[in-house]
Formats: sequence, C-alpha cells, structure tokens
Amino acid sequence: MTFNLYNSLMLAGITQGIVFALVVLLSKKYRVASTIFLAAFILSFSLDNLQYYLEDVGLITERQLNEIYFLPFAFLSGGLLLLFGLSFLNAEWRWQKKHLWTFAPFGVALAYSTTFKILALSGIDVYRLSLFAHMERDIEVASIACDLAILIFLFRRVRRTEKNSQTPDVIRTAWLKKVILTLSVLWVIWLYITFLDYVYDTEYWYGVYLGMTAVIYWTGHVGIYRFGEPEKKRPRPEAKKPTLKNEHIVALQKLLVDDRLFLKPTLTLDELAESLHLSKTHLSRTINAELGMGFPDYLNMLRVEEAKSYLTNPDYAHYTLVAIGLEAGFNSKTTFNTAFKKVTSLTPSEYRATAGK
Repeated sequence: MTFNLYNSLMLAGITQGIVFALVVLLSKKYRVASTIFLAAFILSFSLDNLQYYLEDVGLITERQLNEIYFLPFAFLSGGLLLLFGLSFLNAEWRWQKKHLWTFAPFGVALAYSTTFKILALSGIDVYRLSLFAHMERDIEVASIACDLAILIFLFRRVRRTEKNSQTPDVIRTAWLKKVILTLSVLWVIWLYITFLDYVYDTEYWYGVYLGMTAVIYWTGHVGIYRFGEPEKKRPRPEAKKPTLKNEHIVALQKLLVDDRLFLKPTLTLDELAESLHLSKTHLSRTINAELGMGFPDYLNMLRVEEAKSYLTNPDYAHYTLVAIGLEAGFNSKTTFNTAFKKVTSLTPSEYRATAGK
C-alpha cells in the first residue's frame, strides 16, 4: 500500500464529508428539501472519491475497481446538485414523480457499468470490445459534461428568478451564483486534467480532488448552517432613523433595513446608487449629511445590530461566532471582530459573555 500526504488529506476529506452528510441527513433539525439534497450530494461525492482513494493507496487494483467495485456516483451527484439548486431557489418546491428523470443519466451509467462487470465476470475480455474499451474514461467525461450542463441551467434559473421576482432574496441568489461559478471553474479544470491524463498520461489528480473537496465542503457548511434550517422569524436590527426625512435616505433605508439588503456581504455603494438612480458621489454626501457617518460605518452598524440580536438570542446559542458574523452580512471573521469592537467597544465573544450574565 502507498500512503502519502496527498492521499492522507484526501482520506480526511472523505471521512469528514461522509460523517458530516450522515449527521445532517439523520438530524431532525435539517428537514428543508434543499438541505437534504445538499447533504446527499456531499455524501455521493465523498463515496465517489472513496473509490479512487482505495485504488490510489493500493487496497484494490484499477482492474478490480472497474470490474467489481465501481459505481457512477458522479452522475448521482449531478442529479442531486440539480435538485438542490431548484429547491434552494424555490421555498415552495415539492418532490414529484417527474423529478425521477433527474437521475436518468445515473441510471444509464449504472446499466453501462453493470453490463461491463457482468461481461468481465463471465470471462469476456471487455477491454477488447470497442463499447467498453475506455469505460472509466467515458463515464468520467460524460459526467463532467452533464454536470457543466446542470450548472449552466442552474445559473440561468438563478438569473430568471432574480428577474421575475419582485422581492428576490439577494443573499441566497448571490451565494448560489458564487457556488455555481466556482464549481464551473473546477469542473472545467477537471475536464482538462482528464484530457491530459489520457493523452499524455500525466498525474494531477490530487490537486483536482483536494480542490473540489475543499469547495464542496465549504458549500455544504455554508449552505446548511446558514440556509439549511427552516426559516425563523428573526429580529430586525434597530437602525438609527434619520432626523431629517430626506427622500433618498428613506429609500436607502427601505432597501437596507426593510428589504434586509445589508445582509449581502458584497454590497457596494455603487450598487445602491444604481438601485436608487443616484450618482455614487451624491448618495455618499447625502448619507454623511443626514446620518452623520459614512456608508461603510452605517452598513457595519446595521450588521453589528443584527449580530447583537443573534448573540443575545438563545435560539442561536449553538452558532459559532464565525457563523453569526456570516449571518449578519460580514464576509470574514476579522472584519466582523473589527467592526463589532468599533461599534460596541467589545469583541463578539465578550459581548456574548456579558449578555449571558
């Protein structure tokens, strides 16, 4: 058997993925359809990696993998990814029998690989048959192409949702677009490495596996811990009201507070100015004049008030400080800590400890 740093990291990722997915799937807490599909996607992806890990360390040979153990989990992952995206975008989404067609590619690939196994076990040299000569490669390339098609479809569905909905959840759609684009890049790299391997017999698989593992588990943790629970009625921050009823400030607060746009981590003044049909300079001056602070400070104040409501709410006692920072719209732990201490003179952990007394 051959063990090294890379396949050890690969095993750690596989183990974490399987345990994480099973905990979520068996928990009564996470009963949202999108959460179930996302956890199942992570489980399927982990099991797919496990097959190649067993071959890589020498526990099974490549021939044994193809002729006995191989299952086309990559196609199963694609179907689960599609269902996750659809249910994530639509809270009213319900499972129907027609959705079984989502797993049609997996069924075809399973029938193909099963036929390969039966012929091999029957003593037929399947590698001499043109249909099966490159079974593993054909399934891999087809699954990548299928996944890329699914990602393109989901991206178009997100754009359509944003366009057609009067009040789109910009936090959810922005996060899902980021996931889709990141996975698309990884899948293209995966396709390229597959091409290099079969044409030039190169070995770059560790980088692909570890990169995809990191991104997919990040997707799982954020998607499940941030969006995976049934929607709760969350307290809104007590935003400072302007003493002057400037129409632009009123419109700004409607976007930021009423529509909760301040929770969007990537929100910029340019984006708000465009939504309000104002120049960036004019909006910045108006905020300073009416609220007595700059846009970054006002935005951070809203997010800190949101975070304070979580830190004092028993329903969020199990949330880590990082998770609370993400919930409140901050994009990193450092930014969260800095902004929180500037507003309250306490760190988030100090504030939570003080509030709990």
